[in-house]
Amino acid sequence: MTVKEIIKLVCEFVGESEIFSKFSQDSTLNEVEQEKVDRMLRCFNLVNQEIASDYLPFLTKENVEMKGDIINFADLSKRLVNIYEVRNRFGMSLKFKLFPNYVEVAGKAKSVTYSFLPDEKGLEDDVEMMCGLSERVYAYGIASEYLLIDGVSEDAEIWESRFKESLFMLSRRRGEHILPKRRWL
Repeated sequence: MTVKEIIKLVCEFVGESEIFSKFSQDSTLNEVEQEKVDRMLRCFNLVNQEIASDYLPFLTKENVEMKGDIINFADLSKRLVNIYEVRNRFGMSLKFKLFPNYVEVAGKAKSVTYSFLPDEKGLEDDVEMMCGLSERVYAYGIASEYLLIDGVSEDAEIWESRFKESLFMLSRRRGEHILPKRRWL
């Protein structure tokens, strides 16, 4: 799925039928339409980063080379949001303490599991559909941000509530829920 396909869906939601038809026919956009598409692209990048930082963390596991007892955030391949786990070469979890630019580890770390902010995307870039996200959820968030920028706050609130409800449904626990055993007093 590309960003352009998501923006086509947003055009349907917000009533930009001219842009939608030009995207479908691969026609060139005029200056005003290109400004609207650029604004939608900025909204996409905002929504993508909001999802990753506030709702559904995008997780990655990376092998690290330690210098002393610290791991610099600059040495990691992606922009870090939060560290969830640090393990040694035997797979045992290590204690760690977060600082603004590095993490201090009690032991020799081999791998780090952390959440990250996704890079900014262009129109032709592919979108990784992590955590069960669909183009519809992205389109709800983009439509909300786009309409809010345009000053149509009533419609923006509708799309925002759909966006947040969809994210809530994705983030809830699924599977088997184990309750504690009964006890008699």
